[in-house]
Amino acid sequence: MLLENTLVERRSIIRLVEDNFREYFPGNQILPDPEFFPLGEDSWSYRCGPLWISVRRDLDGHFPGAYEMSLLLRESGKDYVLAPLPGRDGRVVHRIADLPVVVFPYLERATATSRLPTPAQLDLLVRRLRDVHAFDPPASRAVEVPTEDFRFPFENDLDKALQAARNGGAAEYGPYGGRLTRLVVRRWDHVTALREEAASVAERCTSRWRGERPALTHGDPSLANVLFDGDGVDIIDWGGAMWAPPERDWAALTRVFGTAPEGRALFLRFYELRWTLAEIAEYASRFTGPHAGDADDDAMWGRLTRYLPPA
Repeated sequence: MLLENTLVERRSIIRLVEDNFREYFPGNQILPDPEFFPLGEDSWSYRCGPLWISVRRDLDGHFPGAYEMSLLLRESGKDYVLAPLPGRDGRVVHRIADLPVVVFPYLERATATSRLPTPAQLDLLVRRLRDVHAFDPPASRAVEVPTEDFRFPFENDLDKALQAARNGGAAEYGPYGGRLTRLVVRRWDHVTALREEAASVAERCTSRWRGERPALTHGDPSLANVLFDGDGVDIIDWGGAMWAPPERDWAALTRVFGTAPEGRALFLRFYELRWTLAEIAEYASRFTGPHAGDADDDAMWGRLTRYLPPA
């Protein structure tokens, strides 16, 4: 997010660090004031000395086990997995203002502008994702991670937002409300066709995937979540980890980098449709509620029109 969440007080971040991560500040070192970084689409990011604090905005639901799974991956020897740090209380996920918070070691390169990867780096990323797909966590350290069910958790939000926009009820909520109404009316048939295709594809995927061994997938191996550094490729932000067909990650690589290993067309299409409709649901929902037209709204309108262009 580009702007701080006013509900997240910096003194609450300091208290979290003091209570759970004091050992990263030797002696009686005074904890520095957290510095806000306007990065990421699904989190509010802060640096506090050697720590990186991510306050999460996970709209499709939050699953602490996903971050715990990344710690298991790291402990199994997959050092390219950048996992969060457990606190003194043993937890990986904490809470501030009723929002989930995860803490990582601060890496300077993680805040730099990402460059497009080379073919060799993309090949390495694919090999590492295949390695993750085959991961079998120890029974003694079982953690709960969602399993793909080919449903759309945002379906109700999408319905409400589209209907509110179509009926003209969004204009009163902020500067983008009227623009959303005009966009939705113009593209109603297009969105309807996407939703009908998505329902059909999801039904066929459910049938075909029954009995198949699921892969542990990341879900969004994008430029924001993969660090390409020299010959290295490190993967961050495992909050969306899920047991699913491997095409979940291959569809993301195709969307972001235009290339991926061959996958089954049906499953690739499902994840393409799911991503598009989830993005439309998120941003349409924002503009059918009170909004100020600030920098975050401007960025989100741009993302909405990427998936729902005016023409």
